[in-house]
Amino acid sequence: MLKIFKPCDFHVHLREGSLSQFVLKENNKHFQKILVMPNLENPLTNAELLLKYRNKILKMNKSSEVLFTIYLNNNCSMRDLNYMRKNNLFFAAKLYPLNATTNSGSGVSDIKKMAKYFSFLEGHNIPLCIHGEHVHENDDPYEREKKFLDLELSWIIKNFKSLKITLEHITTKDSVSFVKSNKNISATITTHHLLENTHTFLGGNLRPELFCKPIIKSSIHQEALQKVALSGSSKFFFGSDSAPHLKSRKYAPACCAGVYSTKYSISNIIELFWINKKTSNLNKFLTLNGCKHYGLKYDNKSYKYKRIKNFKFQKYSKFQNDHLINYNYFKNFWTEV
Repeated sequence: MLKIFKPCDFHVHLREGSLSQFVLKENNKHFQKILVMPNLENPLTNAELLLKYRNKILKMNKSSEVLFTIYLNNNCSMRDLNYMRKNNLFFAAKLYPLNATTNSGSGVSDIKKMAKYFSFLEGHNIPLCIHGEHVHENDDPYEREKKFLDLELSWIIKNFKSLKITLEHITTKDSVSFVKSNKNISATITTHHLLENTHTFLGGNLRPELFCKPIIKSSIHQEALQKVALSGSSKFFFGSDSAPHLKSRKYAPACCAGVYSTKYSISNIIELFWINKKTSNLNKFLTLNGCKHYGLKYDNKSYKYKRIKNFKFQKYSKFQNDHLINYNYFKNFWTEV
């Protein structure tokens, strides 16, 4: 038995339509705050689209504080952004490199052409959340994150020194070092990047349910992520990047990128900290560090969690005529009591 604050997930994909209601319900069980991503089939690039989506989600929401993001690209209107800012319609801006991941066909191909937007965000203290991969023709997916640090993120930091940046779902020791050495930047780390590596992903049989972007890296990088997460370092916090896809689209010739981890994320994180004797840092990683980075207040009530050994986990969750694949790593389960 242990006590922690109700966790926050600072990187969630709720999707849309009936799926969003299903996924939001699961998030409501586990998190006091969720930061929702805007890469829908029709990305949330303006006030009309965001307001429509926002109203639907808030109408279905039962308990979590939902923080919304706007999909930032060259087509965003400065006037519209200012209107949304004044009316508190979004909390942060999300930048996707062109074709980096699911629904990023409206992403950015040239970071330097986004200068006026970065200046706007910096001037109004609006966080910029970044999918940090440099994507180009015939590239190596395992090198995308490192190249983004060198070619794009370094330029942003140099030219917008006060811009608050979140480098999302980092996967490499290079990103750990980069975040540590620069001001005004923090990073989220996912459950699956903490617990999986290239051997567990494709060293034996290929596991489509673990295919995601950025792609899972080697154990050297995994160990760097675990070390910094377990340390409680204030610049790193939890963002699951939980991304639901139907089983029929994951176990398919063209496998979708995304790991749906919401159902067991907190159990997996607690178990990782438990076996490493670092539970004293759980509140930092799951709640405090993210809230500090974003300047948010949080519920500091303590919730009890108990450990159930050799739990029978639910691999698939029925959804309409298909299923979602629930990610889980450990044999033991931590449940709120």
